[in-house]
Amino acid sequence: MSYITIPAIVVICYIVAELFKLVFKKKTKIYKGIPVLVGLVGGVIGVVTYVVNPTIIGTPPNILCAAAIGIISGLASTGSHQVIKQILKENKNNE
Repeated sequence: MSYITIPAIVVICYIVAELFKLVFKKKTKIYKGIPVLVGLVGGVIGVVTYVVNPTIIGTPPNILCAAAIGIISGLASTGSHQVIKQILKENKNNE
């Protein structure tokens, strides 16, 4: 089960970021805060997961490690977004 938790955090944070962009569609300057938002969301998910069942997130030794795992997973969603964005951008340039 621990193998699916971290990618799940990445996907949840990605969805949160996309929803944030939908809500603040006309305020593109606020998009700079998305990495902070997904980091916080990931950290909260990591802590909640640790409190509910620590073995799900890979048996971290303490709550700070669980928060760090969540934050890094949340920030990975930003990188995932950029990979998808660049692939789509490249495909549009080739057409």
